[in-house]
Amino acid sequence: MEERTRLLGESLKGLLEEGKMSASLALLDGLQPADAAEVLETLPYDDRLRIFKVWDVEESADALPEMSEGGQVEVMQGLARSLATRIISEMPPDDAVDLLADLPDKTSDGILASMSPFKAGQLRRLMAHGEDTAGGLMTPDAMRLSQEMRVGQVLERLREAPESVEMIYYVYFQDEASRLTGVSSLRELIVADLNRPVKEIMHGQLMTVAPEEDQERVAALIDRYDLLAIPVVDGEDRLLGIVTVDDVMDVLEEEAKEDIYGLAGTFEIEEQKERHPFIGVLLGRLPWVLIALTIELLVAGGILRAFSGRIRDNIALVFFIPVILTIGATVSLQSATRMTVEITTDPGKRRRFRRSIAGEALIGLGIGVLSGVVISLFAWSMKGDARLGWVVGLALVIATMFSALVGSLLPLLLKMSGRDPAMASEPFLTTLMDVLGLAVYFLIGIALL
Repeated sequence: MEERTRLLGESLKGLLEEGKMSASLALLDGLQPADAAEVLETLPYDDRLRIFKVWDVEESADALPEMSEGGQVEVMQGLARSLATRIISEMPPDDAVDLLADLPDKTSDGILASMSPFKAGQLRRLMAHGEDTAGGLMTPDAMRLSQEMRVGQVLERLREAPESVEMIYYVYFQDEASRLTGVSSLRELIVADLNRPVKEIMHGQLMTVAPEEDQERVAALIDRYDLLAIPVVDGEDRLLGIVTVDDVMDVLEEEAKEDIYGLAGTFEIEEQKERHPFIGVLLGRLPWVLIALTIELLVAGGILRAFSGRIRDNIALVFFIPVILTIGATVSLQSATRMTVEITTDPGKRRRFRRSIAGEALIGLGIGVLSGVVISLFAWSMKGDARLGWVVGLALVIATMFSALVGSLLPLLLKMSGRDPAMASEPFLTTLMDVLGLAVYFLIGIALL
């Protein structure tokens, strides 16, 4: 926690203890919504609830979406339904939908029933889309006007636009059938002649996404084409809403966390994590550990038993098993991490992926050759047997090259099969490389010793 947040939280708590509610609200009003939310989450639950019960509804609607999901749910469940309804009605539609989805069905249904029919219908339509799709991420409050207007008329409408319009930098134009036909930036409209038809300045070819498009793909498009927003259209090109860059930043942060946790084999069960953090984390990590343990016992153990006779005759082979396994696992994880980053940040460049895989294999070969020379000389000097040096060095070269190849291929294969590339996690890769490294090592040992 930042020092500033801690100090503000202590000041706010002190004001509440002294019964100075007006001063408490004034302190929060002077902060940005994100800062106010962070300060509020330092308070005990009862104090937070006291503030939201008397705080201005618009201020509450600005700060609440910046709080953690659990914090938002706690506040909503502690407020009277009428006040909770007013706050959610003031929130941006995409944030309101996210919060309603986190609430128990009975609570969210009650809040929707208390809203105006128009607002409730708008939110229900958004809730019909998948949470991780463009439809679930979009806001319907986009500036949409007729393509038959002139620039001066458009600017006049912009001046009259309600505050609920989230992205006014882009103005979208549609025909008589409400089909999206073009877009213009605010700058283009400001510098254009007021009597000029917008048809002459709008861009007719624009990037759009369908409501069922995955949020990760939407984020990649906005990032790749440097957009501030991207329109979401139905099958008839009618504008349903827009996904803005601030929503995409949240997606990128969420996906980055998932990928980092995934590479470490720490996927967590979100439903359990919210209610029982220990159980959620345990259930998320335990399967990978059990899979790794099973493979190690059955496969790796079987390889060791199969070569037990050769090991007894050449006990020095045992000394170098940790070296083969450690270097192989390290190289495979490095390759998997690099490929996962490439896939998640720029999923469209398949040709570059092929070059990356070939490059990783060459890097693995280079690491294997350099490491193999060093370890083979050490093995030779330790026992005075050149054949042992050849076995260890050659096994390290082959195992390292294949480790890099498998580590870079696995995330791509997972992505092509529709799975998260981060599932190529460290426990799984380490176990796979243990099996591969042992098999290569002892097969070469049989051939040369």
